[in-house]
Amino acid sequence: MLHKIKLIAIAFCLPLLVSCNTENDQQTAETDAAYQDYQTFVTDFERDSLTETELRAIESETYDSAEWEAMKENRQQQFIQRLQAVEQNQDQYTEEQRQEILDLENRYNQAAETRDQQYEDASRRYRLRRELLGLEINQDDLSDITQENIAGTYQRFVDTVAEKGQNYEGRDWEMIEGWWTSLNNRYRSLQGELPQQSRNTIEQAQERYRELRSQFNIQ
Repeated sequence: MLHKIKLIAIAFCLPLLVSCNTENDQQTAETDAAYQDYQTFVTDFERDSLTETELRAIESETYDSAEWEAMKENRQQQFIQRLQAVEQNQDQYTEEQRQEILDLENRYNQAAETRDQQYEDASRRYRLRRELLGLEINQDDLSDITQENIAGTYQRFVDTVAEKGQNYEGRDWEMIEGWWTSLNNRYRSLQGELPQQSRNTIEQAQERYRELRSQFNIQ
């Protein structure tokens, strides 16, 4: 009789035990998946710096800064969702995993700051170049500049430097010097096709730029 009662008890309890184990296994799988998803999101973002194509797009005239802000907001929401998923299961993780969750959050914030700085640098390059040249430039060799507009471009360049040079910082001057060199290279490639009046304007601009470099102590 006792043996029969034991069998009945086992038969009654076994499904409950199986159900509990199944629920525990499912919860463990979900917490592990949340942890892996969070970890992967952060490490992928760290590696995913702005590409050269993206940087050029940011520097283009048609790029909308609202597009960048929308992309940032979407990325931040995705991160918060993953962070909340692991925070809700903190008690399921080991101390080592909890520490890594904090480390990953810091790493994400640092990567986001780096990405924002890349964007700001690219935007600044575009604004400064457009300010100096007055043209939409698609080629690094400034081949967009023609014999018809090169003299005016030189004049605009030196006028802008004269007006705003005191506000430029070290990195700005590095870019200015680079564009000035490219502009001079473009001039040499067009020099034989230019009328004397254009050459005179350019030579005067070159002399003025030398004076400005000395004025602003550019080495």
